[in-house]
Amino acid sequence: MASPVTTPSSARGLAGGAAQRPSSRAPLKVLAAAVRRPASPSSFESVAPPSPQGARMSVTRVLTLPRLPQLPQLRRTAPGSPREERAQQQQQRQPQQQQQQSGQQRLEASAAAAEAPATQQRPRSLSDALDAASAWWEALPSRHKVLFGSFCSFIICNMDKINLSIAIIPMAQDFGWSPSVSGLVQSSFFWGYILSQLPGGYLSSRYGGRNTLPAGVAMWSAATAAVPLLAGTIPGLCLSRAAVGLGEAIAPSAVTDMAARIVPPHERSTAVSFVFAGLHFGSIAGLLAAPWLIEHAGWPAVFLAFGAAGMVWSAWFEGLMADLKEKDPETAAALSANILALPAAASAAGGGGGQQQQQQPGAAADPHAAPPLTGHIPWRAFLRSRGVRALMYTHFCNSWLHYTMLAWLPTYFVQTLSVDIMHAAQTALLPPLAGIAASAVAGPASDALIARGAPLPLVRKGAQSIAFLVPTACLLAAAAGAEELPPSASVALITAALGVSSFSLAGLYCTHQDLSTKYSSALLGLTNTAGSVPGIVGVAATGLLLDRTGSWGAALFLPAAFFLTTGAAVYALAGSNAPEDYDAPGADAPFAWEAAPARWLRGLRAALPQAPRLPQLPALGRGGGAAAGGAPAGRAVTPAKEE
Repeated sequence: MASPVTTPSSARGLAGGAAQRPSSRAPLKVLAAAVRRPASPSSFESVAPPSPQGARMSVTRVLTLPRLPQLPQLRRTAPGSPREERAQQQQQRQPQQQQQQSGQQRLEASAAAAEAPATQQRPRSLSDALDAASAWWEALPSRHKVLFGSFCSFIICNMDKINLSIAIIPMAQDFGWSPSVSGLVQSSFFWGYILSQLPGGYLSSRYGGRNTLPAGVAMWSAATAAVPLLAGTIPGLCLSRAAVGLGEAIAPSAVTDMAARIVPPHERSTAVSFVFAGLHFGSIAGLLAAPWLIEHAGWPAVFLAFGAAGMVWSAWFEGLMADLKEKDPETAAALSANILALPAAASAAGGGGGQQQQQQPGAAADPHAAPPLTGHIPWRAFLRSRGVRALMYTHFCNSWLHYTMLAWLPTYFVQTLSVDIMHAAQTALLPPLAGIAASAVAGPASDALIARGAPLPLVRKGAQSIAFLVPTACLLAAAAGAEELPPSASVALITAALGVSSFSLAGLYCTHQDLSTKYSSALLGLTNTAGSVPGIVGVAATGLLLDRTGSWGAALFLPAAFFLTTGAAVYALAGSNAPEDYDAPGADAPFAWEAAPARWLRGLRAALPQAPRLPQLPALGRGGGAAAGGAPAGRAVTPAKEE
């Protein structure tokens, strides 16, 4: 291959090109020096004119020159090059990374907030709920607050009444009691209950249920808490349970007194049904809490916990009354000792402090909304009333059903269903639940019928007939099929009987206020005295009959069916719902039979020898009279002044 021919100019160009393209592998300092150092002009200008031999020498010289290192390109990278693309990609990734970091931070913050709801979110929601509940409570009319407090007291009342019917099962096992002894222990509650009915009615009428109710709750709660301390002996246990009954007897009269003072007649059935429904809620609470406490802490814990609940309620109710006195003095005055306002006036006051409605001039005085009490209760006038006597027997029959079932139903379920105490108590929850449903229907339905013009006696007697006759049919069916019926059918019949019996709240328990709002609490005390007898006689008699016959139908169901049937007939035929004036002249005169004991006492005094009379001692009063020796009395104790 022929060698290329190069001229001096071409050699200069080659040299210049070589200088411009140094090796890319040379160090940076060497490359910089090569760029700054110019080529020597003598290197090319001293070359002789071209000749064949010189040409060959110049070509050889040029060709043998060492190649200078190629300089790097210092110009800006052209668009589209790999380096430019990498730079652009890196710039694009930076904001994405920043966004990802900020998003990750937000996710971590939200996760931290979600992981700490107990310290941040829950207190806020709990605070909102408490604020809403407080606003709702403040917006309630005053009479509704009083009724709610009464409702809560009835919950505690039945909790302390039913706790022994659950605790009696392990207590009988621990102490070896027979059914007769268990019945005696459970009936001891009614010893005190029957004794304080009349005093409770009098005290509530004289001093107001607002004062007697918290005192009664505190009394029976303290006695309940004392049961574990006195349970070692039968007399001690019976005494403590009698003290529980002594306090609980005040509650119905006290609540009836407060309702008569501040609830208008067209709200009476609903108010009474609501307050007395607390008994059903108390049964449910007791049947749920007592077995759990017995299982986890033993039967003494039942009485201690329930007693503490009553103490807390007493303190809360006193605070409620103090707040009511400050914000609604008219309703507080109606609940106080010596003021018995008209229902309409009390209603206006209870609705938020409105003005009391004055009685129209010339209007007849309402005998069952009488002036303030004087402290005298016309018991003889009550007993002379045929309607009151019929109401007493009706209350007796109603209590026979409830007290015998309340005392013996858990034991019945344990023996007939062959379940433990926990499941027996859970089964016993069904009748109170049915009673709550019936109460929610009976009261509003009766008030609606009265508002539409239905006669009041017809509404009351219709509700009481439902309350007695439907349970009678259920109990007869349960007694007739005690051996053939499956346990589920017996439970359903008992549940229906006790549930429908709550219609008495719209019949029996409203009649006292129908007869006289002035003496409604005293009337309830009188009829509840008759209603307490089944608690003593019926509960104990059920245990005795069960020991003798071994049949739950003969011991529990048939006696209740008999009393319900006769009670419905007596209330329908002899009961009254018209207002009666017990302050009429001669209404409270002594009975004829009261003269016989007086004659006997006078004859007894005449037959006894007369005791010798003691000499009368001189009066030693201050400031007058004669002292011993004839000196004035004042001088006997005052030293003489020296002259």
